[in-house]
Amino acid sequence: MHYQRISLREANQNFSRVIAAVERGEAFCITRRGHEIARLHPAPAAAVPAPPAASPGASRSPHPAPLAPVTKPKGEAGLAERLLQVETRLDKLLSVLSATDATDKR
Repeated sequence: MHYQRISLREANQNFSRVIAAVERGEAFCITRRGHEIARLHPAPAAAVPAPPAASPGASRSPHPAPLAPVTKPKGEAGLAERLLQVETRLDKLLSVLSATDATDKR
């Protein structure tokens, strides 16, 4: 497996982006002052649990969590990361709207 070298500082400041890259199959060698201190790579497919499916009758919080702002990533993978962020926000909005519709019908 090919590991991209990344400094600890860069990994810390871009943690969400690094994790998103790992989820896409990339691997990183994290360094401190030029010395390797850790390796970060995707978990085996069987070890990654699937998110639980929401049942139609599941109760939902009347106050959903606030949406995180969409940030503008840099680099070639920026568009894919931006699309993933927008898709995540849309999913959250749709779940809030469906919960509101279910509450209004009662």
